[in-house]
Amino acid sequence: MDIILKPIQVTEEILDSLERLDVISRIKPGKHLLETKKGESKHETIYACEDQYGPHKLICVTINNSKPTNFLYHNDNEDFMLIDLKGRTGLVITMALIEHQLLEEKIENNIITSDDFISVIFEPNNPNTSFFTMNKGFAHVETCLKESDVPPSFYVAESRDLDENHIDFKGYQLRIEV
Repeated sequence: MDIILKPIQVTEEILDSLERLDVISRIKPGKHLLETKKGESKHETIYACEDQYGPHKLICVTINNSKPTNFLYHNDNEDFMLIDLKGRTGLVITMALIEHQLLEEKIENNIITSDDFISVIFEPNNPNTSFFTMNKGFAHVETCLKESDVPPSFYVAESRDLDENHIDFKGYQLRIEV
């Protein structure tokens, strides 16, 4: 059985709703301002990765596949920085709206639907919508609107030894239709 998703254009409202569902944590101008007196400076940890996944790394990702073949989750957070050149093919990130345990349970019980996912077309280089943390436990996959000679690229900061846990859709197939 196919689960068909139609990607929607990113908006701040969509990202706010994903944050309310705890799928992501937004990184945007003004969100983490610290009260600081004149002559002072402060810093505050937003989150820290678990030691078991190793030290920090920054990777570059280029996606030139329009089929969602690696739908997976991690057991720790990862930060997306959607910085790219103008004129590149559109980037689509598809996310489960429920944590992986419930997702796998719904697949097992044959009750998974398209309502359990969101597929978002992101625009790069927008300070309000191009930076976020994918929270641990939420499955996701990156694709592009179409395979091309100018595929989208972006950056991800994550723990060096971050795990990849693929979702077995069993008899289901996830399809993204533009």
